This record gives sequence, C-alpha cells and structure tokens, in this order.
Amino acid sequence: METTIIIAVISAFTSGGAFAFVQFLISRGDKKKDKKDGIAAAINSVKSSLEALKADIDKRFKKAEKDALRTQLLVMISQYPHEKKEILTLGERYFSKPPDGLDGNWYMTDIFKNWLKEKGHSNPDWFKQ
Repeated sequence: METTIIIAVISAFTSGGAFAFVQFLISRGDKKKDKKDGIAAAINSVKSSLEALKADIDKRFKKAEKDALRTQLLVMISQYPHEKKEILTLGERYFSKPPDGLDGNWYMTDIFKNWLKEKGHSNPDWFKQ
C-alpha cells in the first residue's frame, strides 16, 4: 500500500503536478519581491518627507536664532553701549558668513556702523558692510 501512495505522488509530480508546484514557488517568490519593493518605496517616500521636514526645521531654526541674536545686539547697543567685547562678540556671530556666522544684514547694519562710529571703534575684519 505504501508503494502505491509513493507511486501516485511520483506520477503526480512527473505529470502536471511538478509544473504546478514549480509555478507555485515562482509566483510565491514574485509576491514576496513585490511586497519588498512596495516596502522599499514606502521607506524612500518617508525618508524624502523627513529630509524635507528637517530642511524646513533647520531654516526656521536659523531664522529664529538670527532674530534672537539681533534682539540681543539691539539691547546691548541701546542699554549697554560701553560693553564693547560683548557687543563685538554678538556682532561677529550675527554679521559673519556661515558656517560660523548667521550672515545677518538687515537694518542692524546701519545701527552697528553707527555704534562703531560713535564709540570710535574701527571696523572689525569680519564686518565687511
């Protein structure tokens, strides 16, 4: 009886069964590959979105830092104009070019120039306005 079952299984595989089994394995592999490709595409999409979000956050952070530094510089010039070292330190960070500076150049330029002139200070090397 066992021999009959074995012969039946072997004959099923040798006729159309083997072809169907191989076809099943191939389609199963294709489905797995399609799922992997879909997951990879989703991950790349999320990665692109996160990179764009990070760039936007970096831009906003730099603007906020520049605004805060400008405010500090204004306060120092108006309330503590005799604090040369501190004002020059703030001015250097605000006016210098990246990567060390914020490249600030808005209405602060004239205020800073006037402070330098009023206090008799020469233009620092980093102040190229």
